[in-house]
Amino acid sequence: MTRSDNMPSPLNASEIVAKCQAAGVDIDVQVMETIDSTNTWLLEGEFPSPVTLCAAEHQTVGRGRRGKTWHSPNSGVTFSMRFNRNESVAQFNGLSLLVGAVLCDSLRAVGISDAMVKWPNDVLVNSAKLAGILIESRAAASETGTCIVIGIGINYKRGDEAQFIDQASTDLYTLCGENGLPDRSSLIAEIATLLMYVVTADVPAALSNLATRWNRYDALSGVEVSATVAGSESVVGRADGIDADGGFRIKTSGGIRVFNSADVSVRHR
Repeated sequence: MTRSDNMPSPLNASEIVAKCQAAGVDIDVQVMETIDSTNTWLLEGEFPSPVTLCAAEHQTVGRGRRGKTWHSPNSGVTFSMRFNRNESVAQFNGLSLLVGAVLCDSLRAVGISDAMVKWPNDVLVNSAKLAGILIESRAAASETGTCIVIGIGINYKRGDEAQFIDQASTDLYTLCGENGLPDRSSLIAEIATLLMYVVTADVPAALSNLATRWNRYDALSGVEVSATVAGSESVVGRADGIDADGGFRIKTSGGIRVFNSADVSVRHR
């Protein structure tokens, strides 16, 4: 479903719920006109439903990884999902990579065939950022489980916001054209349905399987990169995929180094 006018249809909670239910998935959905951060709202509130989704037309204090600002103009694709799980947070290590793969699959389904993941949580098209992922967690109220919140922001039509983005970026409007833009509620429902299957499955096993086919998603494969961990010197080498735990592999002159957390940048000569 697409629209040809300048303004997309408003986000529709009933439509998202209906499309998820048609795919066999039950999700409590809230749509906000304006909110500070969908992640913060879900993380700090109490929600009895096993899965709650919050989508917003506009975020005033959107957040990215490592405290960066996520700029989200009106009528974007910005939403978060909260999962109340009985497992410990350790069971979800590497989840951002699986979410990135889901996001790429969904974007490719609407015609963005070059969508790739820059480890660990940016989705790029031709080296320009199209989407970001922010995963946060806290102990559940019962103290026997975990509250996992997955936040997703997809650049839909950046407009004036593009000037505030501190890296090369793109959006669905540029990539799909005005007449090919996907319906936002349908896109959110598609991604949410796939995320349900990922989070409720055996995450370590799924991650191990992903490592064997990571090249399909890897925006850095074979590229010379620099990885920096806070307080440490940068490690330089060629990106070499991920290991079975989702760690980022770099092939250096001294052998393979693996990073579970690092800032990774492409080295330009």
